[in-house]
Amino acid sequence: MSQSREEVPVILQFRDSPSRLDNISSLVTKVKANLPLINGFAGYMSTETIYRIIESPEIEFISFDSQVYALLDIAAPTMEANFPHDKSLEGEGITVAVIDTGVAPHYDLTRPTNRIVGFKDFVNNRTSPYDDNGHGTHVAGIIAGNGFSSRGRYVGIAPKANILGIKALNAQGGGNIS
Repeated sequence: MSQSREEVPVILQFRDSPSRLDNISSLVTKVKANLPLINGFAGYMSTETIYRIIESPEIEFISFDSQVYALLDIAAPTMEANFPHDKSLEGEGITVAVIDTGVAPHYDLTRPTNRIVGFKDFVNNRTSPYDDNGHGTHVAGIIAGNGFSSRGRYVGIAPKANILGIKALNAQGGGNIS
């Protein structure tokens, strides 16, 4: 395979105690994000550099940081599960994280009580829940919508569950895996 100086987005994970962390970090042309949960970072590296360090004992994993998109058109046909409501499994006491385009304070999630228990925005760093695309709110509704706005006609899978909204995708529904 031909090696080049083309820069590509990568996610790099180090083993437990990288002894040459500074040496490897200096090979990155731009760090997009530190990823302490996986002991790594997202950034850009040349393919030449990737081939040079791939066998390094300090490296656990290198992955292409591909773009991801929210897709509304395939969710419903893919899910052929029966709703668990008839078994009284409604999500009470459970919190579900929705990592998507955000979560807006829709009445099906906030009435009669607000079940959006937290919100983190990795795109615009806003603190109040919002969704500038709609996909994340749609997903949260499928999960935990209680039917308040439709008088019980449209109810989610776990209508008593709490939602932790995490905005990782932009207004166009795009972002990176990191």
